[in-house]
Amino acid sequence: MKKMKKIQLILVTMLLLIMGMAGQGMTAHATTPRVMLTGYSLDKDDVYPGDTFTVKFKLQNTSKNKIMNLKCQAVTGGEFLPADGVGTFYVEEMKGKEEQEYSFSFEAVKGLSEKTYSIKIKTEYEDWNGSYTSEDTVYIPIKLKTEVLVSDTYIAEEDIRLGDNVEIISTINNIGAADIYKVTAEVTGHNIADATSYIGNIKSGKSGNIDIITKAIAADDPGDATMYDNDVIITYEDISGNKFTEKASLGNINVLEQDYSDIIQIKEDTSRKMTEKDKLLIAATVIVAILVILTVRHVAKRKRLEREFD
Repeated sequence: MKKMKKIQLILVTMLLLIMGMAGQGMTAHATTPRVMLTGYSLDKDDVYPGDTFTVKFKLQNTSKNKIMNLKCQAVTGGEFLPADGVGTFYVEEMKGKEEQEYSFSFEAVKGLSEKTYSIKIKTEYEDWNGSYTSEDTVYIPIKLKTEVLVSDTYIAEEDIRLGDNVEIISTINNIGAADIYKVTAEVTGHNIADATSYIGNIKSGKSGNIDIITKAIAADDPGDATMYDNDVIITYEDISGNKFTEKASLGNINVLEQDYSDIIQIKEDTSRKMTEKDKLLIAATVIVAILVILTVRHVAKRKRLEREFD
């Protein structure tokens, strides 16, 4: 009986030891600290190559136990440089479940392409049981600036009169760093009717041609300055679908009133000459007709007399 109790005591002791070890393992696992990125934002809507910008981000200790000696480092692929020359900071401790906001400032390298780049936020920290690491990613979309220049504007017609067709020729130069899309040119103003021409896409450093035929709808009025307001308006989109508009002045398109003096003169001359000629022509025609009739009658009478004589 004593031997049986001794065996039972040994078994219970072993079971308690096993349960205690398991409990310690579960406790250690449950309290393992985990620092993670819970959110981030940029201090500007759009970041362009050469810009300086700040990334604000939040780190949270998801464990209930505090952590110590936290080192946070921003790692890039060379696209972004620390604006202040430092890409690392230290935190002495962070309490359990605590969340704090931090920031890094960067300068975007010039010459970057228009796409999204990443920054790795790496953290190293420790508690009383050991040291740990974690890594999160921040995404930075880089945009390129758009800019167009309208040049070499030429109006084909020199002597433009009211109601005439007007051909306007010009060039759109994409002098920005980004390609532009769905480019459209429109001419509008007080002297000319509105007209539109679709150009298409224009790559950075390239040009597109404008060739629009419109109509002169108002003659110049020296007493009205608004009559000189004629423009070409360029609309286009960037890679994200954002729309832009540029306006370039065509200046004054010299439109004259129609000149009907030649037509009036022709009508007057025609009317006057027709009256005199008509009188002479009618008189000559009557005389000729009378002579013809008399001659025909004379010949007919002569032939009749000759037949009777015979």
